[in-house]
Amino acid sequence: MRTASTDKSLQTTLDWALERMRQKGYEVKSKVTLAVEPNLAIMGYARKEGDVHKIMIAEWALDSEMLGGLILHELSHVYFAERDAHSHDSSTLEEVVEELKEKDGLRVKETELLIDAFNHLQNVLVDDIVFSVMGEKELETAKRFFGEWVSDRPSGDPITDTGLLSRNAFAVASLRRRNLFEKDSEMFYKNQALVSALGPQAQKEFQWMESFLEGARADWGREQFRGALEGYFDRLISNMRSSTKLDDLR
Repeated sequence: MRTASTDKSLQTTLDWALERMRQKGYEVKSKVTLAVEPNLAIMGYARKEGDVHKIMIAEWALDSEMLGGLILHELSHVYFAERDAHSHDSSTLEEVVEELKEKDGLRVKETELLIDAFNHLQNVLVDDIVFSVMGEKELETAKRFFGEWVSDRPSGDPITDTGLLSRNAFAVASLRRRNLFEKDSEMFYKNQALVSALGPQAQKEFQWMESFLEGARADWGREQFRGALEGYFDRLISNMRSSTKLDDLR
């Protein structure tokens, strides 16, 4: 239950996160507030209301050991937005998706997957800040958190399975990008189980997705970012529209 004490604790955590980022050279200049959303399914998200950035937090996440990491993550999105980063220019995403709808006739479910994949790209970039700010104990918590993202069983639906492969690639890339991925970890074996179940082609596609996210750069120019996004989306669409198991039998 949310109380005055909860609000005070949240404000303390926000102040801690802002100061931690400032000390590392990532000062957020905008006004930022926190609010609790009782029925929110995800841990949280940030939205802009006028000149204020509002971080919405799920009520169930208030006791999570990842609460501080969540606030750091959302503040990093605010930091990128303040600096007009190409990854946070919504017009680029909208233009690319509209062009693909016209060219490839995207279905609703396919479009939703591309937006999820775009979020993975955004998140892997902003988390460069988060990981640089975290202490050793927080890094261990983050490793467990990303381990929970990894799926080990396919669904049998090419669109859903492409989403699972993309999500796994994001989780693995998030740790490899910071030299935190352990090859003999449960996370490694869970991902291998999914890739193996999807067939030989899936290994190649996973490696491409993971390598793309691991190598993504926040300093890409607008055209370079757009070109990378188009290539990323084209690869995902190709995966969504072909079943690797069927391809192996042809």
